[in-house]
Amino acid sequence: MRDKILAHVGSLLGGLVHNLNTPLMWVMGRSQLLQARNDRLEMLRDMPDDEFNVIKEKNIKDISSIQEGADKIDHMLKAIGYKIQMVNEGFTSLELKEYINREVDFLMSDMRFKHETKLDVSLDDRSYYVKVDYNSLSYAITGIINIILGSTEKNRSLNIALHNGLIRISCPQINLTDELRDEIDSACKPLEEAAGIYIDTANGFEVSIGLKDL
Repeated sequence: MRDKILAHVGSLLGGLVHNLNTPLMWVMGRSQLLQARNDRLEMLRDMPDDEFNVIKEKNIKDISSIQEGADKIDHMLKAIGYKIQMVNEGFTSLELKEYINREVDFLMSDMRFKHETKLDVSLDDRSYYVKVDYNSLSYAITGIINIILGSTEKNRSLNIALHNGLIRISCPQINLTDELRDEIDSACKPLEEAAGIYIDTANGFEVSIGLKDL
């Protein structure tokens, strides 16, 4: 199981590099603009107030852009670091909101997830702690999401929710065939002893995972 999770990490490294490169170029470009404006300020100490204020406002906007780009890089690096750490820990204590947020950040390395999916994440304000094998849980969650991505077209809707400690993953565009059900059962099988797993097809497709040691 651990090797399968690490293989999934490896398969998404190309997307991760792409995701890191975009905000990094943004940070570098904005930093260069700031430097150029600062050099101009040094040469024009006696410039009119209105011109000075224009440059000041541009610098403020670019500083905000740099922070936004740095935050994106930070989230991605934390997600991959969290993933590798938890894979190696195996059976451990998890806070479910943090777990879901980190998994979503990590899955942004999959271009189908990032660019071709209408994602809605809804999480309770409460904290939910559980002791579980991280690899089994991650294999089930990412497995279900990969099945959704692989069996639907672009602009699919994907909803990930955590309510009352219950993890729900749903997609209204899925027509659940016997083959897809078998794939979902296979992804969830390592988690069977630790969770109740329910499939509902009343409104498309939804998998609910209720972890027992909550």
